[in-house]
Amino acid sequence: MGTNRTTHQIVVFGLSDRGLQRENNEDHFMVADLTRKVIGVHDNRLRPELFYHDIGVRGTLLLVADGLGGHEGGEIASQLAVDTMARALVDPTEQDLPVPEQITRAVDMAHEAICKYHGASGHTRRMASTLTAVHVGHGVVTIAQVGDSRAYRFSGGKLTLLTEDQTIVHMMQKKGMLTLEEAQNHPHRNIILQALGQDKSVVPELQILPLSHNDCLLLCSDGLSSYVAHERIEEIMASGEDEHMRCRHLVEAANGAGGADNVTVLLARLIIRESVPLGAPSTPSTRRMQREEKHPQKSLRATEVHVYQPGKTALSPEDSPEDKGRRGSWTVLLRLPWFAKGTPLPAVDDESHTAPASEPAKTSIWKREIRWPWGHKAPSPTVPPHTPDASR
Repeated sequence: MGTNRTTHQIVVFGLSDRGLQRENNEDHFMVADLTRKVIGVHDNRLRPELFYHDIGVRGTLLLVADGLGGHEGGEIASQLAVDTMARALVDPTEQDLPVPEQITRAVDMAHEAICKYHGASGHTRRMASTLTAVHVGHGVVTIAQVGDSRAYRFSGGKLTLLTEDQTIVHMMQKKGMLTLEEAQNHPHRNIILQALGQDKSVVPELQILPLSHNDCLLLCSDGLSSYVAHERIEEIMASGEDEHMRCRHLVEAANGAGGADNVTVLLARLIIRESVPLGAPSTPSTRRMQREEKHPQKSLRATEVHVYQPGKTALSPEDSPEDKGRRGSWTVLLRLPWFAKGTPLPAVDDESHTAPASEPAKTSIWKREIRWPWGHKAPSPTVPPHTPDASR
């Protein structure tokens, strides 16, 4: 008698856009099929073969990086971040290590790659990058966070923020020094506490979370999250449109809010299918899967959050002329060093240079003298082929 076979697949699309006020784009994203060793993004355009693919035994990697440093510095830093991470995980030196440890080593390699580059080039010593990395396995995701790019989960019509912004304002808010409204309008809200390529070591925040059939993961730079309300992002995610159209609408929403920053969105949806051999009896699990495929879950089910601890194993298993004129919860319980009780706040220089009033410059706490250029670009014209409907 044959046995049931479960396949895990993923539908992915991403867009990165300059916005209306920036001269160049300092964001980058990356998708890599680690099993087939396919690095699927070039110049912020996703290769069609990765729009819809099986998740192999080594999983799929999703990355978003937002560069700091102005002009070419930040652009180079974010490119180095995603390229180094992808290469390190496609061909890891020790494949038997748990996924969280492999990701941590890859983050360290990306950090060192940026440090070595600006150490050699001299004129780009202020360059650095945020990084949000998500490894998608069979029913489980591992997230690594450095800086203030974000990862969300959309499930059952609800959008949940999975990561915490590593910013001075978020730290002040957690300490009760600022209200949510004060934090959203604080002049230093874009000062981040750690970034790849800075002078000190980087400690990524890690977590391991379960993932269910039809769940969506949204990775983005702060060009989306800082200008588009959570409720509006959730509304777009719940529209029922395919991944390409939802990415476009998210970018349009950011530009519609002024387009003051680069914006990058990377959207992935998980599909779990259980194949039943011909003539095999139906089981409760297969009947439940069939019901979920026909009727996606209506509410977010509470699920345990697993925070990774070193030494422990991981869980098992183109545009019109008009367009070209445009820029075109789960709370993490892991305590970070800068969130520790009694930790003094970093001093902020009141005479530090600032960007135009439309957008406070994002800087790392260790460097603030960054001047931003201005300009525009239209989104990537790449369009994915037809992908399976979420209700199937």
